[in-house]
Amino acid sequence: MPTQTTLSLRDQLHEAVVEFLDSEGMTCPKTRDGLVMLINALGHYREEGKALFPEVFVFDSLKDVLSILPESEYVEVGVDVRQAATMAKALKKCAPLARRGWAVYIERRANRFGYGLLRCGSTVLSLSPAELLVNRGDPEIPVFMLRQVAENVIQVNGFSRSSLLVHFGATKDVEVSPTPKLVEFTDCLTEDVPAEVQEQVATFYQTVFLGVLRAGHGTLAAVVPGKKRAMPKEFRDGVILSPAISVVRKIQEVLTKSDCGSNAKLQASAALITGMLLSDGITVFGSDGTVRAYNVFVKHPKTSPSAVGGARTRTFNVMCGLIDDVLVGALIQSQDGRVEFKGK
Repeated sequence: MPTQTTLSLRDQLHEAVVEFLDSEGMTCPKTRDGLVMLINALGHYREEGKALFPEVFVFDSLKDVLSILPESEYVEVGVDVRQAATMAKALKKCAPLARRGWAVYIERRANRFGYGLLRCGSTVLSLSPAELLVNRGDPEIPVFMLRQVAENVIQVNGFSRSSLLVHFGATKDVEVSPTPKLVEFTDCLTEDVPAEVQEQVATFYQTVFLGVLRAGHGTLAAVVPGKKRAMPKEFRDGVILSPAISVVRKIQEVLTKSDCGSNAKLQASAALITGMLLSDGITVFGSDGTVRAYNVFVKHPKTSPSAVGGARTRTFNVMCGLIDDVLVGALIQSQDGRVEFKGK
């Protein structure tokens, strides 16, 4: 007689969520069930056919959270019974509004869940709620957040540095988060940026690349030495920017003037660079934080019929072969959320 094996991915996710909440000291059966529902919903979240990428924060005291978020504001959307369905309802009601700095919050009250939207900061360089509440979180104010970092890839982070990465795709690298690779790349991209603005430039680019990753298009990026102004001959088949886009100068202007005009210019640059990264070919940066070129194509060496991988992967391999001699870093983001970086 044939045998049948039944595998419940929901049960596996349930067990992982229980372990995560225990590590965060936020154990609660209703939160547990609600978090499983949110993770499943965020894997490929759409409203009226349009992809949305909300960040969701769960905590016990809105008042305490707002006290550590500078220039913060919130909009309460609803309150309902403390059950998993309310957490799902919060996402449904708030996700379409969670953009341009706004995030969804769910407040765990005694017998109910309150929910709505919150934001903080006044410029594109302001520290995000994720940075302030989770990465630099206060142990006295427990918070965890979840967000889609790529299509079918959900990351849950807690204030105690616990992390849960859920991958609904077919890739074998299910345990690898794309975030550390993006940090490695932005460190390479800002190596020759002045120290006084290096952190801000890195944060700017991490935000840009996370947005590109969520778009699910895939991208290639390369970093050339910042001190070399001439484009390497291997990367001249594309749109060369003259002058290069100086993100450092725009960020210095925001920090100096702190006005709406300079902030708007920096936001416009972020949109422009995102568009370049979503174009075909390679986007070339300098290690001084500049954008040098986009829509760049490199020649592939003649390969044997046994060569494997798509065109983007083969191009990345060519770029990796140019590290040290021509490049100081290379990055690939594939459509399934895989991120690889190679530097010196």
